[in-house]
Amino acid sequence: MAGAAGRTDSRSRLFSLDWRALDLRRIAEPIAIVSPLALIVSAQEPVVILTSLLFLAHSWRERDWAWLKSGWLRALLALWAYAFLRTLLIEPTATGILTALQWIHFAVYAAALATWILPNEEARRRLLWALVATIAFFSLDCLLQYAVGVDVIGRPKEPHRLTSVFHKPGVGAEIGWLFLPAVAGLWSKGRPLSALVLGLIALAAVLLSGDRMALLLALAAIVLFGVIAARARKALLIAAPAVALVLAGLLYFSPELYHRQVETTETVLGRVGESVYGVIFKSALDIARDHPAVGVGVHNYQAVCLQDKYGPLLVGPDEFKRCQGHPHNIYLQWLAETGAIGFALYCAFAALALAAVIRAAPANRDNLVFAALAICLALRFWPLATTTSFYSSWSAAPLFLVLGWTLSFRPRGSGDG
Repeated sequence: MAGAAGRTDSRSRLFSLDWRALDLRRIAEPIAIVSPLALIVSAQEPVVILTSLLFLAHSWRERDWAWLKSGWLRALLALWAYAFLRTLLIEPTATGILTALQWIHFAVYAAALATWILPNEEARRRLLWALVATIAFFSLDCLLQYAVGVDVIGRPKEPHRLTSVFHKPGVGAEIGWLFLPAVAGLWSKGRPLSALVLGLIALAAVLLSGDRMALLLALAAIVLFGVIAARARKALLIAAPAVALVLAGLLYFSPELYHRQVETTETVLGRVGESVYGVIFKSALDIARDHPAVGVGVHNYQAVCLQDKYGPLLVGPDEFKRCQGHPHNIYLQWLAETGAIGFALYCAFAALALAAVIRAAPANRDNLVFAALAICLALRFWPLATTTSFYSSWSAAPLFLVLGWTLSFRPRGSGDG
C-alpha cells in the first residue's frame, strides 16, 4: 500500500512539474553542441528544430525578444514572409508552400547559437571538439571508401565521386565548408601536429571526393586564412610543402582524379557558358527574365524550366541537361523563384550578416577560430560558387551553424546589426 502511494505521489510530482522552473538552456546546450556530429547520421533537422523550439520557449518565458533586432535576422524574416506569401497567393503548389513555410527554423537556430548558447566559452569549446570529431570521421571515411571501395557502413563509392555515409555525393562539400575552424581550433590550443594531420586528411578527402567546387573553396579558405590570420601565417608556410606534396602525389598517381579535379575544372572555368553549369545558369536567367519581379514561386523552378519555350531538355553535343532540381547557385535560385524582391532580400541578409562579422572582428583580432569561421561564412556567400539548393538541410545546417557560431563572438552588450 505504501509502495503504491509512493508511486502515485511520484507521478503527481512529475505531472505537476512547473516548466517555468526548467533550465531550458541547460537542455538545449548539449543538443546544439552535437550539431556537427548530427550531420554524420543525417539528424541535423531534429537538432535544429529542438534547439529552435527551446530557444523560442525561453524567449517567451523570459519575455526576451531582443535577438529579433538583428539586421540579418530581420532580412531573413522578411524574405521568409515574402517568399511564403508569394508562393501561397500566386500559382501555389503543396510542395512549394511547405518548403517556403518550414525553412525559417534555421534562422532561429542561428540566433539561438549566437545569443543564447555559444556566448558561453565552455559551450564553444565543446562544439569545437564535436566539429573536430566530425571532420576526422568524414575525412577518414572518405579515405577508406576510396581505398577499398566502400565506407565504414558498407556504402559503395560512385564513379568519380565519394559519398561517405550519404546516399549521394556531398561529403566533399561538408568537409570543405567546416574543416578550417576545426584545424584552427586545434592549432590555437597548442596542438600543431594534430592540426596539420587533420588538415592534410581533410584536404586529401576533399580532393578524392571529386567535388571540384569544394576543393576550390577549401584552397581559397586556406589562402584567405593565411592573409587574415597573422598568427598562423608562419605555420601555414611551414605546412605548405606537406600539403602540396600530399595533394600533388594523389593527383600524380591517379590520372582519373587529375582529369576530374584539374582538367575538367580548367575546362569549366575557361568555357563556363558551354559547360553544364552554364546551361543550367542560362535556364535560370531566362526564367528570371520572364518573371522579373516575383519569380515563379518556391520549388517551382524545375516545373517552369521544363516548358518548351526555354528550349530542348538536352543541350549541345554533350547533351547536358538544361533543367535540374535547382539552378545550382543560391542567388540564381532566389532570383528565379522569388524574383528581384526575394533576390534583394537574400542579398541584404548576406550583406548584413557579413557586416555583423566585420564589426565583431576588432574584438577578436587574435582569435584563430573566429577568423576561420568568418572565412567559411564569407565563402558560403560567394555569389559565383556552384551550390546545392538553399532548402537542403544537409547544406543549410552547416551554413547557419557557422553563422551562429561566428556571431557568438561579438562583445557583450553589442548589437550584431
